Amino acid sequence: MKKVKTIALIATTVLGISAFTPLVEPAQTAQAASWRMKYRSGWYKVRVKKNTKVDRIKFGQASYQNHVAGSYTVHKGSVVTIGYYGRDSFDWLIESPHKYKSTHKYAYSAHFKKGSFKVLSHTN
Repeated sequence: MKKVKTIALIATTVLGISAFTPLVEPAQTAQAASWRMKYRSGWYKVRVKKNTKVDRIKFGQASYQNHVAGSYTVHKGSVVTIGYYGRDSFDWLIESPHKYKSTHKYAYSAHFKKGSFKVLSHTN
């Protein structure tokens, strides 16, 4: 009788595990879309085709302490300089001589989507 209970317990355990296993998926790592990756090398002078939100990021003593200190909008037709960064609170680093000047305390991060700007020139 003890043998039957042991076999039944093993069978339910195996069946339970095999029924549960398809529900568990391996961990996925987040990766940037491939269209963004081609903008990692250098700075690109672009003309904005769609209004885009820009966050002003205030630097903390460490990168995890960076925080958003304000939001702005880059309007359609504006010409700015961008570079893809994709970490430490930043997606796209954005600079312009007028409004979006980075300092040792602040920098600007734009939320560009595919097709929201046209590249005018590229510098390293």
